Parts: sequence; structure tokens; C-alpha cells
Amino acid sequence: MSGPREVTDPLEPAVQARAARFLRPVLRRWLDLRVEGAEHVPTAGGVLLAATHQSHADSLALGTAVPRPVHFLGDRRLLAWPVVGRHLPRMGMVALDRGRGDVDAMDLLAALLGRGACVVIYPEGSRSRDGRVHRLRSGLARIAAATGTPVVPAAVAGIHAVWPIGARPRLRGGQVTVRFAAQMEPPSSDAASRRRFSLDLQQRLAALAGVPTADDFSPVGGGDVTPASPGRRADR
Repeated sequence: MSGPREVTDPLEPAVQARAARFLRPVLRRWLDLRVEGAEHVPTAGGVLLAATHQSHADSLALGTAVPRPVHFLGDRRLLAWPVVGRHLPRMGMVALDRGRGDVDAMDLLAALLGRGACVVIYPEGSRSRDGRVHRLRSGLARIAAATGTPVVPAAVAGIHAVWPIGARPRLRGGQVTVRFAAQMEPPSSDAASRRRFSLDLQQRLAALAGVPTADDFSPVGGGDVTPASPGRRADR
């Protein structure tokens, strides 16, 4: 990843603040939201929130659970959503071309973290179709190492029942719990350190969510919902 350069932050704080004032009470009720370990999320300074990913509603739950402005790394295809899609960057989404090396998105993330932003990344790279925490892609460890940013593991439990993959969100909602764990120091820049970091983070995410790990990558842009083999269960 190249070093930080002059980039423009698409987030408009006033837009995000208005959306938060309106949406937070609605989302807390819809998600019946519980938050555990909120003390692990710093109230200021650059931080990466590394979260499990099972639903488009993950970002809604995390944005509601974190009481500070949050940026999200999201699939560029979300910009095509009717009505709301074009406003997502103004509310903090950093659009990424999934499955490709997106230099502009990575440079923007590095610049945001340098300015003290809170950034959510889904290190599996795509939503898990079977509930397990799949092998983590290398991007998060690279960004953490390049910027020296601490990482807070986060799990969003119960979210798949609220907005399943391939289905519409359920109007009646459901009970969702967002759990945060203690900060992890960023890895050093060598490949071996980044690999160890990613394996450790995968185990911590699985333990937070109470699910097994998987040795394969979650498929980008598709894949079956059929559960695969049990995989490794993380120690709680």
C-alpha cells in the first residue's frame, strides 16, 4: 500500500449527525440492540474496528453502537442502491472495488486514520454465508501495520436473522448484540507478523461471536448459503 497522500474525505459531519439523530433511536428499537465491551472503543484518535460480517445490517448495528462518527469500508456496488446509495459516502462509507487492489480507497483510509478517524473494516472481505468466521484477507493487517493503528475486534451477533443474505430486511427486527474486545496492537510490516496478526484476530472474532472459524475465504460477490463443514471452533 502506498503512503498517505492528499485525499478528500467524502463524509459530511452535518449529514452524518442528522442521520444519527434520526436513525439511532429507530435502529436501537428495530435491532433490540445490546452493546458489550463499549469501553474498548476509544472516544478519540485513529482506530480500526475489525468486525464479523453476515449482513448488510452490520454497518447499521455498529454505527448505532459506537457513539462517535464512524467510517465504513463498503462495496462500491452499494452506491447503486435506490435513494440511499448516493448518500452513503456523505455518511461515512469509503467505496471499495471488492476483489481488486483499490489504491484510492486504501489511501483514503490511511489518511482518515492519520486524522484520528474511527474506521470499520470487515476483514473477511465479504459476508459469511454459513455463520463461521472465514480466513481473513490481508488488507486490514496491511493498513494497521502501515499506519500504526490499533485494532478493536467486534462481533455482531444475531444480525443474520434480522437481514438475511439474499432476502429483504425483516420489518419486525430481532435481538442483536454488538460485542467489542480489547485493543490489539498493530503488527509490524513484515509478512510473517501480519499473518500471525490475522490468525490471532480471526480466533478472537470467532470467540466473540461464539462460532467456529473456517480455513477458506468467504466468497466475494456470491456463494451458497448452505453451511459448510464445521471448521475450527475458537476458544471462548
